[in-house]
Amino acid sequence: MEAKKFTYKHLEQQLLKYIQHIIDDGITLTKPGSISYMLYGPTPSRQAISIKMGKIGEVFVKIIINNSNNLHLLECGVQCIDNETGKNKDLDLLWKDERNKTIYYREAKGNIELDSEKLPATIKKVKEILDTYIKPKYPEYNIDIGVFNWSIYNRKQLERGISHIKKCEEKNIKVEHMEDMLKLLEFEWSQEDYNKFFRNVGITIDKMFNSNENNQ
Repeated sequence: MEAKKFTYKHLEQQLLKYIQHIIDDGITLTKPGSISYMLYGPTPSRQAISIKMGKIGEVFVKIIINNSNNLHLLECGVQCIDNETGKNKDLDLLWKDERNKTIYYREAKGNIELDSEKLPATIKKVKEILDTYIKPKYPEYNIDIGVFNWSIYNRKQLERGISHIKKCEEKNIKVEHMEDMLKLLEFEWSQEDYNKFFRNVGITIDKMFNSNENNQ
């Protein structure tokens, strides 16, 4: 009997379970050391929720890969990328496709507007992972690296951040968005359904904050 196809509906169900854990953790209050705390004291932090949600881009790509017949997820997370120095780096998304003998690495970014310090650091990190870890470990494979900006479906939506993208691409590091990634993974999740899913997640998070305000 042929196995049922893994669809975006199954993906959404798994993502909702992950997001529910974030919601169940509750609201984080701002703490001393921030401008917000200085101005308003301890208040519910939406930034803290955004930071927790920042891993979602990695989570759903891993779920898709793990449910693909053609792709294989490789070790991600903190890895020693240089045995000589013992240097560790956090690998966001690393997988392979045996059909074309290619290793893929993507640095996942929810926000593409990296500041003047983070942009060079991101470029340096990707290059370092490529040169000291991926190339030596997989010499017989083609290698495809890039930055995955997953918070928008395609570049047509961007009004800001284009200069950051160009700086990456000038260093031969491609920048992809959701539509590009879905084509690469051969997975169907329309822009309408993608936007609808995350807007509904936003509504759920808003309810959590509103409920907190009403209980104060």
